[in-house]
Amino acid sequence: MKEYYFTDIKKINKNLFIGATNTYGVVLFNRKGIVQKITENNGLISNQVKRIDIESPTVFWASTNYGISRIELKGNKIQTNNFTQTDGLPSNVVAGSVIRNDSIFIGTSRGLAIFSIESLLTQKKFINKKVIINSVKIGDKEYFDLTQKLEGFTPDDVVFNLSFLDYASQGKISYKYQVTGLSNEWQVSNSSKIILNSLPPGKYILKVFGLSYNERRSYTSTDLAFEIKPHLWQTWWFKLIIVLLLVMIMITASELYSHRKRNKKLETLNYEKKIAELELQAIKAQINPHFIYNCLNSIQFLLYKKDYGEVENYLNSFSQMIRKTLHYSEKTFMPIHEEMEYLSLYLNMEKLRSKDLFDYEISSSETVNKNWNIPSLLIQPFVENAIKHGISGLKDRKGHIGIYFDHTGSTLKTTIEDNGKGIENLSESFAKKHSFGVKLSQKRIETFKQLFDTEITLEVIDLSEHNKQGTQINLYIITNENTSVHH
Repeated sequence: MKEYYFTDIKKINKNLFIGATNTYGVVLFNRKGIVQKITENNGLISNQVKRIDIESPTVFWASTNYGISRIELKGNKIQTNNFTQTDGLPSNVVAGSVIRNDSIFIGTSRGLAIFSIESLLTQKKFINKKVIINSVKIGDKEYFDLTQKLEGFTPDDVVFNLSFLDYASQGKISYKYQVTGLSNEWQVSNSSKIILNSLPPGKYILKVFGLSYNERRSYTSTDLAFEIKPHLWQTWWFKLIIVLLLVMIMITASELYSHRKRNKKLETLNYEKKIAELELQAIKAQINPHFIYNCLNSIQFLLYKKDYGEVENYLNSFSQMIRKTLHYSEKTFMPIHEEMEYLSLYLNMEKLRSKDLFDYEISSSETVNKNWNIPSLLIQPFVENAIKHGISGLKDRKGHIGIYFDHTGSTLKTTIEDNGKGIENLSESFAKKHSFGVKLSQKRIETFKQLFDTEITLEVIDLSEHNKQGTQINLYIITNENTSVHH
């Protein structure tokens, strides 16, 4: 404790001492070191203490050049009472004191004062003065005439400039204030400016007391009313209008959504109707008069030859073909293995009718699951077109038709290939020579894209460009989570 300049030391008990210092206030210490410090921060009237006088083991008096302080230890808490000329001392320069029972003798630079300790502690706690509010600044506007209406707009800051004319406190003045409408709590400030930041809209009243050095306060509060108004967009009726507009927007959006949903449903129904119409046209395309007429001529020829066994086989195949065509025409999708069976039956009929004009092959790669579904009766018109326009007029070689199914990545590829005459001009081929069934299939491809989100791409290749004979048709079905190919 070398840095402490002690002006007085008193013994409190066997192990505790109290000392007065010239700059560090009052210090409680024992043989091990400092136990507690009491300074202006704890309520002491001055840190320049001349002398300590003991009233009891827990109560001490500290004499200073600015008055005298009574210090009471209450456990870990400290209570201080400060007395100056305002309280009756002849002078603030106190040399020391003597305590006898309830009396205290205080020696000052202007003589001796004798007080009852009880009367000192219970003397008047109020000062007959009020806090003066010099001006109020709300936002950018400062009011000096406080009789007019004080108002601003959120989030303006509000600044109160205060003064409290208690000269005995020698500048050691603070302010205790409350803002009703904002908080019920009292706050204390040592500044002569009270600043309220970004107040919300409302009506407020500032209540403020002046506090002297010894915590005596002004006899009454100074009250000042002011108002912070909301901007247009912060008013309740503006918010109500916004809420009503939002409700109207939500209702309108809901109605638009319902309207679009209804339209989507109507579009779907129209697509389904279109599918049904196309499927009806497919029946007409599949069971065309030429096909039935040729089949009946073949049956008549076999009857004329009295080849009744062959007639029975032909009629059996013919009835199966008609029955399966009617069955699959009613369905939107069919498994690949059933499509292969149907195409095989159809090619057998055509082969029998044309007196073994061609051979055919239907196969699939190992990557193809034959239970996958594809659009029904989509391939047959292209096979019919290959027979009719590809191999029907061959003289120098036997016709061959190949149908292959392959799957790579997310694409199912179906190839219809013939070794016929080929096409001279790819752009003119489908415009001049394609069948009604192919036209129908192209329409069905577009409808499937719209209705089932199924990507189907048609590709026609003239094999003469690859040093081969014939035509190749490729159908690419892109499989995804919305496509029915894998269902």
